[in-house]
Amino acid sequence: MIPIKMLSYFDHIEDYKELDALVEQKINNALNESGIHTMQIQHRVKTADSVAGKLDRKPEKYSSASDITDLVGFRIICYFTDQIDMISSLIRDMFVIDWNNCVDKSTTLSPNAFGYLSVHYICSLKHSDEYPSRLCRYKFEIQIRTVLQHTWAEIEHDLGYKNEFGVPLHVRREFSRMASLLEVADEGFLRIKHTLEVYSANVIDRLQKGEVADIALDTLSLREFMKYNSDYIKLIDEIAELTGANIIHANADPYLKQLSFLGIHDLGALVEAIRTHHDLAITLAKDSLSMMEIEEFSSFVGLYYICRAILIAGDYSEAELMKYFSMLTPKEIQAERNTARILRQRERYAKGN
Repeated sequence: MIPIKMLSYFDHIEDYKELDALVEQKINNALNESGIHTMQIQHRVKTADSVAGKLDRKPEKYSSASDITDLVGFRIICYFTDQIDMISSLIRDMFVIDWNNCVDKSTTLSPNAFGYLSVHYICSLKHSDEYPSRLCRYKFEIQIRTVLQHTWAEIEHDLGYKNEFGVPLHVRREFSRMASLLEVADEGFLRIKHTLEVYSANVIDRLQKGEVADIALDTLSLREFMKYNSDYIKLIDEIAELTGANIIHANADPYLKQLSFLGIHDLGALVEAIRTHHDLAITLAKDSLSMMEIEEFSSFVGLYYICRAILIAGDYSEAELMKYFSMLTPKEIQAERNTARILRQRERYAKGN
């Protein structure tokens, strides 16, 4: 026989499942529209055993399953602490918040304590024509935490650390020490993120002003260079016109090693290389693409042909060419074929053909 306290759970289990799917979709849509990248969104409807256990542990708080506010629960795991505030704002806008039952763990810990931090919202749906009105009567929980906060909580749970009286004093001290390290790490990663954002903005500003001479070549500077430098944009547009293809932005990290090998270590040197070898790069593109039907090019197509042009126009020995192509493939036979091709092209273009 089903206990009376559990009747409401079984009566409404299908509603809980429908609510779970609906809220998951709303959260995903809101995060995507806001451009907030998260590591994971966990969600579940509490099992009957879990509900029964909670009712048994806290009979003074819950008279029936319907009193439990996290029968449907979500956990949004983000990367940085500033994302918690952004996600919280979305949650407050999307749902009705039961402020009396919400918890911000960062405000409940004493100033000299460290531990599991996260934000917990108890929510319900706003009345809308988008979904059945019956679902608006149910509450659900949304937790928001960073990856490191989640790590702490999972380890704490796995070790069975429930409260300050559950383990010896020296173990509690060790828990607190480790929690403080994770909290400091969270703050450190946020500082790094902000530093990179400032650096990226500065690179963009200097690119737009044409001040690229001493900007070191790295992942961020190369990415922004490919988007904003007029010489590079002109090059890839001309290549795309050969086949009528569209250009899609793509990660060009593999070219950092190749450009370094060719002696290009900053954006100023890259601009000079593009201006010097532009015509040969376009000629190479015409020769290889004229008979092909291509709908899309990755934005690093210009780097491909500039690097090829530098190898052909330069005085690199056969051994140096082999070393270059060996960086690109583990197959020696492929490196040999690419080396031979460059040598043939060098001879051909030296004759003006």
